[in-house]
Amino acid sequence: MAGEAPEQLSERELELLTLVTTGTTNQQIARDLCISVNTVKAHLRNIFAKLGVESRTEATLLAIQQGLIHVATPDGVNGSEETAVADEAPAPSEPEPIPMEWPLRLGQGLALLAALAIILATIVWPSAQASTPAPNNRFIDMPRSQAVSRETAEASRWRSGAQMPAATGRFAQVAVGGTIYVIGGLTDEGWSADTDAYDPEQDRWSRGARKPTAVANVGAAALGGLIAVPGGLDASGTVRDVHEVYDPDADAWTTLAPLPEPRCSYAIAPVAGGYLVIGGWDGQVYVDTVYRYDAAADRWDELAPLEIPRGHAAVATWNGRVYVVGGYDGVTEYGLCESFDPALAAEGADPWRTHMPMSVGRADHAMAAVDGMLYVVGGAGDGRAAYNERYDIANDVWSTFDSPLASRWANLGLSAVTARGGAYLYAMGGWSDEYLSSVRIYQTSFRLFLP
Repeated sequence: MAGEAPEQLSERELELLTLVTTGTTNQQIARDLCISVNTVKAHLRNIFAKLGVESRTEATLLAIQQGLIHVATPDGVNGSEETAVADEAPAPSEPEPIPMEWPLRLGQGLALLAALAIILATIVWPSAQASTPAPNNRFIDMPRSQAVSRETAEASRWRSGAQMPAATGRFAQVAVGGTIYVIGGLTDEGWSADTDAYDPEQDRWSRGARKPTAVANVGAAALGGLIAVPGGLDASGTVRDVHEVYDPDADAWTTLAPLPEPRCSYAIAPVAGGYLVIGGWDGQVYVDTVYRYDAAADRWDELAPLEIPRGHAAVATWNGRVYVVGGYDGVTEYGLCESFDPALAAEGADPWRTHMPMSVGRADHAMAAVDGMLYVVGGAGDGRAAYNERYDIANDVWSTFDSPLASRWANLGLSAVTARGGAYLYAMGGWSDEYLSSVRIYQTSFRLFLP
């Protein structure tokens, strides 16, 4: 917390932190200190953990506040013209970044001190402790006492289904065998361990066996007819490494090999023989790791990491390629669209490709793939984007489609289901000034059967 002395940094960490505050990039730091970029990232994670911060900007402010470094004058600034927004600077095409440049070339000392004074005066210094997220942060919602409905006047292709058993957000959602499962999450009463099943054809809910560990900020993946739910954030504020699996036929939960490290707010996607857990929050910092779970061996393997460490991203798989869209790194909500090819990863080649970004940065959104299109729902709003976006994979083009909510809609679930009449998106629950219990259905395509 503010005012507490951070854990002591080593001389090497202080040297690296000083370079960070001058706006030096990871690549420049690696070159100046004659170490690898991965070693730089490892040092940064340790520094962030010791300082109790999430980003370079927060580390810089706390370092100044605690006297760990000194603000350089314009003549004494390390000769770097680049900025430090996050671990890696976003590509030039990145839509609407939220940069804070360090250092400022003109009057940098005054600007730095003024920014610090404003933050301390308004008591908004983030107290990001490893295992106890503060209320109203990126991991816990605070319902408003007078939340209002913000339905759009016209949402022509959206209709409503039977409401969820409870208004819920930050849960795991996955479709298996034509049934949509909603597991865990947060409600007005707190953490949930419920397992609820929705039958799209009957428009009806049923209740399954409760999950052994109640968690939120979690995802699920289909695993050969089973449903895997790794990690999550529990009611004590602890990020977990637990790996629990639900069998719908037996209506029973079992436990498999735990995650290599605790994770929540990650992206999760099925792949042949298992699934991927991409990025997320480890209780200290946002991470870039990609883990693959091998179901046959009940084993985790680490694959090529994300370019930018982040959590709260959305993911969907199409034609064997895993698409990761958006996300948040503690400073910026990204519009990035990247894809991961498991086949290339297996060959030892670079599996990552970059595609056209969304029109606006999004986090805590949901995504599903249908007929060669990625549909992104929620995660942006507050005057920035009261619409959803879809990505044409073959043509690398984004377009927009309407949203049933005019305000920011976050931490919802989204599943694609194909039926006789066409393909449908089922957007469930989430958060929009309050937890939602609504089921909203969007028909993406129509199918006609001629005699």
